[in-house]
Amino acid sequence: MKEITIQIKDDTYYQLKELTELENLINRHRDTNRDDNYRIEDFVVGSIIDKMEQISHFNQINPFIENDHQPVVKNRFKDIAKQKGIYIKDIADQLNMKSPNISKIFNNASQPRLELFIKIWIVLGCPPLHECLYLEED
Repeated sequence: MKEITIQIKDDTYYQLKELTELENLINRHRDTNRDDNYRIEDFVVGSIIDKMEQISHFNQINPFIENDHQPVVKNRFKDIAKQKGIYIKDIADQLNMKSPNISKIFNNASQPRLELFIKIWIVLGCPPLHECLYLEED
């Protein structure tokens, strides 16, 4: 294992400290028998690993990489909406659109323009982008 040293601003340190303390509090609330205490270093390492996983995911769907069979990018909006208890009609109403048009996007019959993608993403609560997209082989 390699060790690195980083320098951060004081306000960033205190934000990390608060987040780490909150995570420990939440964990102890969920399980009163827990006695582990995450340190700021653990939080930073976890954040770095999460970011690396996101980058790795998007490298897989890089349209500039040439290969014989380019996968098709699809969305998981339907699953995300279902998990959050949000109905297609509610999304259509918020976006001033017709439900069948949203349904086509949610069923991957068509993909939205970037502007509409972002609007739907916001209505769904801004879930991590790597959870919104997946690859389907041709």
